[in-house]
Amino acid sequence: MQINVAQLLKEPVGAKRSYKIDESAGENAENHVTGEIDLIRTNRGVLVMGTLATEITGPCARCLGPAHIPVTFSMEDEYFPITDVNSGLPIDISPDEFRINEAHVLDLNEALRQYIIMATPTKILCRPDCRGLCPVCGKELAKGDCGHMDKTQDHRWDKLVQNKKESKV
Repeated sequence: MQINVAQLLKEPVGAKRSYKIDESAGENAENHVTGEIDLIRTNRGVLVMGTLATEITGPCARCLGPAHIPVTFSMEDEYFPITDVNSGLPIDISPDEFRINEAHVLDLNEALRQYIIMATPTKILCRPDCRGLCPVCGKELAKGDCGHMDKTQDHRWDKLVQNKKESKV
């Protein structure tokens, strides 16, 4: 997702442009991103602010089935030009900062990739009440009970179970 900001860089500090986003982001275009961003001219570059949404897909952490999770995130990053828009002379900036290239094009793909990773939950679930798989036979418990869950008991806890039974008597 690239935006030409040459005209915005020629305007005074505080100048603003708004854009509606509805396109794929990233090199592989794996995420379709929608939302609205504002580009604001700063004294050193362009501030990008906005709220965007996408859908994360992957295997469910419990049943390994397909999972699709909507994710919304806010972004706020400043981009710095590597060449002066008026003179064409190079500008020295830190290598860790987001850059506006020599053609005065601002590329949002890397920032969006980072924000999507940060917004992704640690456990992706196909639904909140997913029961997962049976640890004995591997059957998906949402499709029916296999009977193993009632019979399985971790024998390492036998002494504690026995003590509990004896303490109730």
